[in-house]
This record gives sequence, structure tokens and C-alpha cells, in this order.
Amino acid sequence: MTLRFAPKARRLSTYTADIRLETTTREVTFEAPQAYQQSFAFWSNRMKGQKKSELIELITYTQDVAEDGTIPFRRTVPRFQVEFMRAGQPSEPYGTLPDDVKSQVWEGSLDPLGNLKEMRKTAGKDNADIASLSLPLIQRAFPEAPAARDLKAGESFVETMALPLPEPLHIAGLEEIGMRVAREYTLKEVNGERAVFGVTVTYANDPAASSKAAGTTCTLSGGGEGTAEFDVRRGVFLAFRVPSTLKIDIVAPLRPLPEHPEMKEGGSGKTHIEIDLLLSAQQIVKRVWGEESD
Repeated sequence: MTLRFAPKARRLSTYTADIRLETTTREVTFEAPQAYQQSFAFWSNRMKGQKKSELIELITYTQDVAEDGTIPFRRTVPRFQVEFMRAGQPSEPYGTLPDDVKSQVWEGSLDPLGNLKEMRKTAGKDNADIASLSLPLIQRAFPEAPAARDLKAGESFVETMALPLPEPLHIAGLEEIGMRVAREYTLKEVNGERAVFGVTVTYANDPAASSKAAGTTCTLSGGGEGTAEFDVRRGVFLAFRVPSTLKIDIVAPLRPLPEHPEMKEGGSGKTHIEIDLLLSAQQIVKRVWGEESD
């Protein structure tokens, strides 16, 4: 079995994507001197079990092919919903966050393979709470391929991307920590016009977005496995589902405690966090007008 894997940007079309990202802080453990145990336990218990569910509909409208071969697009958010779970209790987003997300508009271009070449925000309300969402990861839910090629069962291609964490770390010097996401797509089977890929995701540190505080380190690891479905005839991915676990290990200096003068030097504390992520997406691509074959 050989697949002619030929991704393609579809001109004069609408890409309607329904994407869901569920994020759960499953595990939080720590190591700290006895004097700091109560404080660490309080924050660990507060973090553990926190959940966030983001459901978004992205519609991308493509134009005709530009002179440089790229395809310009405009992307909107007709529907967005976010739910939080904190301390075992459901929590609604504050203020106008869902409506502000739905006001966002981006414009940019796709390369001939359908990969995102560039994108910029062109409209939408500013809301600082949008930074707490996982929109950069959601925007990259569907695979991007480096080139068209022939693939046999068991053969693969890899994409890598640099993204912010799905949950910001509210720790001095680690506010802008970034992750490097590698996805390996291995061809499993071809059923008529559908090809199924196994997906292996791994997480690591983004060297360009590291700790900015002396003595504070953050090491990222983990990953997961899932599947992606590809429309062979039309050259677009239609489905993606991958559960994974992001592991975060933090070492940071401790502040001296006034009530413990004997601990003039606070030493260091260690925190281990495991965040489960379930990213799933479905996509429909339709030609607005013109022949579907081109």
C-alpha cells in the first residue's frame, strides 16, 4: 500500500473547524523544607483538579491564489464556549470573555500545501484574559506537512512548533515559558479516499522562551498518542484526536521566612505538575464557487 500524500490549500473555500481542548491539572507534588510545607500544600491542593474546557468554531474563508502562489484567508469565530472547574466547583468566565473571543478576526495566507504561512489579528476586542486561553494551540490543531510525498504503511513525517503553555505559570520568571511540540504522523491505513495516521506527540522546552529568573528552572516533558484522518482526494485533514500529558518540573529559590530567622537562606523548592490535555477537532471544507477539482 502506497499513499500519494499531497496536502493542498483549497482556494475560494470555507474551512469550518470545530475544536475542543480539555485541560486538567491532574497531579501536583512538591519537595520543600518543613517550614514551607503548609504553604506548598495549600497551593498544590488549590491547583490540583483544576479543569478548563474550550470549545471553538473557527471558519476560514480562502481567496483565490495570489501572485506568489499563496492563498490569502480571513478567519472568524462564530462560536466559543469556555468552562472552568476550580476547587471542585464549576466556574463561569468573568466579564465579556466569550463575546470578546467571538469578536476576533485574523487574516493571513496559506502556502500551497495548506500550511499557515502568516497570520495577524485584524479586528477584535482586547481582553487580557484571552491570554489565559489556549488559542495558539487550538489554532494549530490540524497537522501541517513539510512536503508532498509517497508514503507506505509505517512511514511518517514530523512537524514541530513553538507554543505558549496551555496554562500560564504564575511564578516569577516563568510567566513566558514556552513549549516545543513535536508531532510524528505515521501512516496506518488507507480506506478509499480516507487515510488514517497514528499521531505521537512529545513536549519539550522552547529554548527561545526560557526562565528569566536566576536560580529558577522549568523542565517540560511528556506527550501522548492519538490519530488523524486525511482526505486523500482533496488533500486536507478532516479529524484529529490526541490525549496527552504535559509534565512540568520547577525548581525555584525560596523566600526567607521572617518567623524562621534560622533559615536566612530559604534554599530551593521543587514542584512537579502533570496536566492532561485532550485536543480533538473535526473539519469540513467546501468550495464556495468554481470547480471542486482544482
